[in-house]
Amino acid sequence: MNSKNIKQNSMVIKTDSIEKIYKAGKVNVRALSDVSINIKRNSYTSITGPSGSGKSTLLHILGCLDTPTSGDYLLDNVKVSNLKPNKLAHIRNQKIGFVFQTFNLLPNLNILKNVELPLLYAGVQKKERSERSREVLSQVGLEHRLKHKPNELSGGERQRTAIARALINKPAIILADEPTGNLDTTTGQGIMKIFYELYDMGQTIVVVTHDNYVAKRADHTINIKDGKIVQH
Repeated sequence: MNSKNIKQNSMVIKTDSIEKIYKAGKVNVRALSDVSINIKRNSYTSITGPSGSGKSTLLHILGCLDTPTSGDYLLDNVKVSNLKPNKLAHIRNQKIGFVFQTFNLLPNLNILKNVELPLLYAGVQKKERSERSREVLSQVGLEHRLKHKPNELSGGERQRTAIARALINKPAIILADEPTGNLDTTTGQGIMKIFYELYDMGQTIVVVTHDNYVAKRADHTINIKDGKIVQH
């Protein structure tokens, strides 16, 4: 069922004048400056920019892996700018599904167990973990590979496993960092097809990418250069 019309005008991400300054010895390095963005629920957004532009820093803040030096960040109507690490970890587990370029799968676990991990951390019982994991793995076409370990899968299958893991907690947003970066063109397009299908079902997607093909398929693009937003 397409749910794009549900709360389609509400904001799932809102930042107000975010700055991020790192200490490099005695020198302050400003990685982000006055970054204010709004991302609507049920939208598909790409974040683009050259290497060193601040994309990774912005990604870490949006993903609650880091906090801004100043400014405010609201994720799904929760102010997360100044939360302590344990609170941020809880928000990450409950609100954000991550998909990384390098997959970040545990090699000693089969893909069913890999996908279950966020539920394990959330204290979900074993039977429910297994049922939900099987469901999302079926959603990405891997119901026949449940007992395989990551090194027994192709790159595309590993990325589909990572997408299933991102979906397992029904997050407010899926944040993908160069999700096609380690894949050939055909496989990468297959992975993006899954994102488009999730978007059509009402999922909010944010993709950080260098790939023009990926960026142009989004319905909204944020371009960042030298730590500042130049297109939003």
